[in-house]
Amino acid sequence: MDISDIHFHDCQLRRVIELCSTNDLLMEVNYPVDWENNHFEPRTIVFRDVLNYRVDEGPFLGAATILDVQDLGLVGSRRNLRIETNAGARTLLCANVEVQ
Repeated sequence: MDISDIHFHDCQLRRVIELCSTNDLLMEVNYPVDWENNHFEPRTIVFRDVLNYRVDEGPFLGAATILDVQDLGLVGSRRNLRIETNAGARTLLCANVEVQ
């Protein structure tokens, strides 16, 4: 898993879905496909085999936007990710992450 290949910055969160049967977390976002022309398209960022998903955000008007994602290292066999938004932060442990 190389999160540096994913352009998290400026992704506006549309909704987050937890798939209990597979332990996956889906973040539906407006994803930057053309930075120069400020063009975004709907995409899903899929976090696989998730544990400890936590949202530490305060009241915010509108949808939160991702500012940065930090890989805090391994916890067992999962990556510890911190997702900074303009409303606060979200953290989770996951086995893999991909954009669909």
